[in-house]
Amino acid sequence: MLTSSKYKEEEPLNIKRLFLPKKVLSIDIGTYETKVVEGKKTNEGLDINKSFSFLTPEGAYEDGYILENELLHYVFKKEFNKNKLSSNTAYITIKSNSLIKKEIELPSVSHNEIKGILKYETKEYLPVEIKDFIIQYKIINKVKNRDIEKLNVLLVAVPKKIVESHFIFLKDLGLKPTVLDLQLNSSSKLFKYNSVVNGEYNIENNTFAIIDLSYLSTDVTIIKNGDILLNENIPDSVQLSEEGLNRGTRNINNLIEKISLIFQKYKTKHIKDQIEMIFLYGGFSNIEDIDLIFENSLNIPSVIVKSMDKIYLSEDLNKYVNCIGSIIRVEG
Repeated sequence: MLTSSKYKEEEPLNIKRLFLPKKVLSIDIGTYETKVVEGKKTNEGLDINKSFSFLTPEGAYEDGYILENELLHYVFKKEFNKNKLSSNTAYITIKSNSLIKKEIELPSVSHNEIKGILKYETKEYLPVEIKDFIIQYKIINKVKNRDIEKLNVLLVAVPKKIVESHFIFLKDLGLKPTVLDLQLNSSSKLFKYNSVVNGEYNIENNTFAIIDLSYLSTDVTIIKNGDILLNENIPDSVQLSEEGLNRGTRNINNLIEKISLIFQKYKTKHIKDQIEMIFLYGGFSNIEDIDLIFENSLNIPSVIVKSMDKIYLSEDLNKYVNCIGSIIRVEG
């Protein structure tokens, strides 16, 4: 999870999960569409009592940046009042091409020791002006290098401008901003928390890819046992519509070729862990037969995410993957 001092701080990933006992509001603002869920943990899983989406005003929000604050505030207030939300504890999950990511290898040490290392060595890993960014990390997995256990760690630098603007925006809506999460983190937590997708695909102990087909970019993440083995973002890669795809004006093959290259990169490092399944979600995964297009092109079984065994939601899960994943908290 990414956070400023004004957000609740926690370690990004751990085996144990901690859920707040009360309802929380989780928001995913997209350039094209905004998704909102309200829910809480029960003994059976996550109970989502409310879910809705609405079009983000054109030009008001793009790539993680709030461009028209007053317009966005007006539309949010209207939609929130219409849907009669009961929680004011707000989580928000974001994606932006302005984020700077780098995978590094560190000794196998505790979270506190990782923080100590990064406090003094971040400049060596990330080419950014530290004062302008919030730096956070996520442990991807553990590896052995010459019989010495190491940690693969994903460093992420988020512009402070993005963090602070979202904090102020939520406060102005009368909400209590508590967590700012990254969609990469949100989606991976959701798949780790669950065991079965669409009532038939067991994902425990399997290696699979999750692909977020959103408006401005495509996120490709490969997961095994809840660990992220690889994550890549393809910017400006989607922006398609069903009409555009059917007419051939959008070269879907170009996107799949880029994803194929990412898979090839993965295979060079993980020869024994072949990708067994592809799960598609996001706004443009609902294009007719897109699962078949992926399956036939990449020769890997592909399905659109509709449900998960521990998520109780009255509609398809598909568009709310990042929102719901953000509700899942991890214990430091």
